[in-house]
Amino acid sequence: LHREELDALADELRAQGHRVFPVVADMADEAAVAPLIDAAQAFGGLEAVVSNAGFAIPGPLLTQRVEDWDRVFAVHVRAAWLLGRAAHPLLKAAGGSMVVTTSISGSHATAPLGAYSPSKAAALMLVRQMALEWGPDGIRVNALSPGLTETPGTAVVYAQPQARAQRASRIPLRRIAQAEDMANALSFLVGPDAAYVNGIDLLVDGGFAHGLMGSVNMAGWQGAPSPGAGRSPT
Repeated sequence: LHREELDALADELRAQGHRVFPVVADMADEAAVAPLIDAAQAFGGLEAVVSNAGFAIPGPLLTQRVEDWDRVFAVHVRAAWLLGRAAHPLLKAAGGSMVVTTSISGSHATAPLGAYSPSKAAALMLVRQMALEWGPDGIRVNALSPGLTETPGTAVVYAQPQARAQRASRIPLRRIAQAEDMANALSFLVGPDAAYVNGIDLLVDGGFAHGLMGSVNMAGWQGAPSPGAGRSPT
C-alpha cells in the first residue's frame, strides 16, 4: 500500500474501535525491518507476524533483467526472512506464529511472470526451514497460498467481464476469491485452532489447482470399457 492508502485504512480501523499503528518501510531493506518490530512494543509484545509484501514484474525468463529478478526475490524471500528473524525474540516470548503469503504460483509455473513463480517457490521452502528451526522455540511458521484473487493489484484484470468469467469458470466454486477469503484463512493459521499446524502450505484457491484434467477433452471416454480393461485416461 502507498502511505495515503495505509493511513486511510488505519483511520477506518480506528473508527471501528481498533488500535492501529501504521509504519511504512521497504521490507527488503535490513535496516528498515527492525523499526517495524520495535513499533510492536507499543502493544506490549508480538503474537503474530504476517509477511504479505509482494508484486510481479511481467516478462519471460529470457528477457528478465537481473535487477528485476533480484528485486522480486528480495521482496518475496529476503523480506520474509528478515522480518521473521527480527520478530523471533518477541514471537518466542509469546509462543506466537508467523504466516508468509506465497501463491498458487509457488507450486505451479506461471507465464509470463518470469521470476515470480521461482521466488514464491523459494518462499515456500523458507517457511519450511523456519518452521523446522523455530518450532523448538514454540514458534509456528506457515504459508498461505492464494489462488485467483481480486485485489487492487489484479483489479485491472477482473474489470474485464470476459476475463473474469473465463477465470471463474475454471474454479470448481465458480467464483473469484475476495480478500476476505484470504483473511479468514489467515485468521485460522495465526489463531489457537491451528496450534499444532506448523510448516504447511495452505492453498486457498477454491479447488482451482485440482482442475488440470478438467482442461483435457475426455469425450472419447464416454462408453469406454470399465476400469482394468487396459486403458488409461492419460
